[in-house]
Amino acid sequence: MATITIGRSPQNTIVVDSSYSTVSSNHATITDNGGTLTLQDHSTNGTYVNGQHVHNQSISIRQGDKITLASTYELPWREVMRYFGGEHATQRYPQTPQTMRDEPRQQPQVAQQININIGGGAAKDEPDAASYRETPQCLGKWNWGAFLLGWIWAVGNGVWWGLLGLIPYVGFIINIILGINGNNSAWEKFSGSADEFDEKQHQWAKAGWIIFVIILIVSFFVGVASAL
Repeated sequence: MATITIGRSPQNTIVVDSSYSTVSSNHATITDNGGTLTLQDHSTNGTYVNGQHVHNQSISIRQGDKITLASTYELPWREVMRYFGGEHATQRYPQTPQTMRDEPRQQPQVAQQININIGGGAAKDEPDAASYRETPQCLGKWNWGAFLLGWIWAVGNGVWWGLLGLIPYVGFIINIILGINGNNSAWEKFSGSADEFDEKQHQWAKAGWIIFVIILIVSFFVGVASAL
C-alpha cells in the first residue's frame, strides 16, 4: 500500500501552487490498495470527482477521472501516476489541457518517500489516510484573542487552565501565557479542520481588538468628563 499527500504545504508529495488559495494546506491523500486507488478529502472546501462533491470522506477513483480541488485546481493525473507503480503505470495518461501546462507549479521542497508493500511485507513511514490531519498556520504563533480576552477566550476554546486568570494579581501573567501557548492548547481541543481553526482564532483576535479599542475610548471620555 502506498499513499501520497496533496495540498499547498511544501511538505506534501504533490504541492499545489500557493495562488490556489481555496486549496487547503493538506487537502487530500490518495492511497493505492493493491491496484485500487482511494482519494480521502481532508479539506475545508472539498474535492470534486467527476462532478461529485467529496468533503471529509473517501471515494474510489480511476485513472482519467476528473479531480478538482476546491473547485479551482484540476489535479493532473501525470503528477499522480509518478508515484504509483504496477498496472497503473502502464495505463495511458489523459491529455493535459494547454492551460494546465502553462500554469506555474511549485515543486515540492521535501520529497516524501513512497514505500510499496511487496509480497505481504509491511510498508513503513506511510501516512494513514484515515487519521491524517493538517496543521493550522497559526500554530506556535502569538494569539491576540487569548491575550486580550483572557479567561473569556479560554472558556470559549475549552482551555480551562486559563481560568487561573481570574485570580487577583496573576491574571496578566496568565494572559501572557495564553498569548504564547493559546493556539497549541486550543488546537488539542478542536475537532474541525486546520483552516476552520485558523479562521476561528482570527475572529477571536478581531473581537479582542474591538473590545480593547472600545475600552480605551470609554476610558478617555470618562477621564475627560471627570476633569470637567
